[in-house]
Amino acid sequence: MKYRINGHVLFDADSGSLSLMVFSDDPLAVSNPTKRLLLLLIINHGEPVSREVIFRKVWDDYGMVSSNNNLNQCVSKLRRILKTLGIEEEVIITVPKVGFMLSRDIAIECVDELPATSAMAEENIIATSLPDRLPAVEPCVAPPCNNRRPWRRWAAIGVALVLLIALAVGMTIYFTGYGRNQERFIGATDRCKVFMSTSGQAFTSQGTFNRDILSYANTKPGDCNADEYILVVRSNQVHSYISGISRLFLLKCKILREYRLEICYGLQDEQLH
Repeated sequence: MKYRINGHVLFDADSGSLSLMVFSDDPLAVSNPTKRLLLLLIINHGEPVSREVIFRKVWDDYGMVSSNNNLNQCVSKLRRILKTLGIEEEVIITVPKVGFMLSRDIAIECVDELPATSAMAEENIIATSLPDRLPAVEPCVAPPCNNRRPWRRWAAIGVALVLLIALAVGMTIYFTGYGRNQERFIGATDRCKVFMSTSGQAFTSQGTFNRDILSYANTKPGDCNADEYILVVRSNQVHSYISGISRLFLLKCKILREYRLEICYGLQDEQLH
């Protein structure tokens, strides 16, 4: 198939050559990717063609390496050839963030048989379009494929694994209560149930210690109602003036079910009511 561009440039899609209509015996040969690129733009005349489609139709489907560098080189060489053949208008337009298109202002005609050209027409075309000498045009050669750096992919995989592990640890801590204070039932006095609040990791069942706590709590006045209990809080956060010991706080707690909360106060405060 042959195409006439702007009335005086002939593009032979079969042989992959560009020439002036009056000098079709001396065409400028282009590379196969360049030929396929120009044909693709002509077929989609006036419509943008995305880079992805160009890569597939011009390089990938033919087992060749596609890249932005290859595409930009071919477009640049096509523009230079068409300008050399006398087309001053912008033929191939860059469509930002999409790809390229053949300008709607460029006339494209299918040519089955070349019409005869008069001598006068030849002189006019020579005088207006043909430079003194057509410069040599280098074919569009795809550069070697750039080696991708595999370590970047492995680094991304490593980061993803670290994040997954951190997420799993965080979820384990959240759902198992690791490091949070927990209340454990240690026994009951004559009047109240007694619970101890301490870290799940620090809590140890010590029979003698628990019995002493229960005995001490039993000396405190006041009975517990159904929604009350004694809470023993063991804390190392407040440092006493004697090193190496911790403190215990004895509280009486009342459950307010209608408000879904508990109110705790010191056992000695009970004497003030």
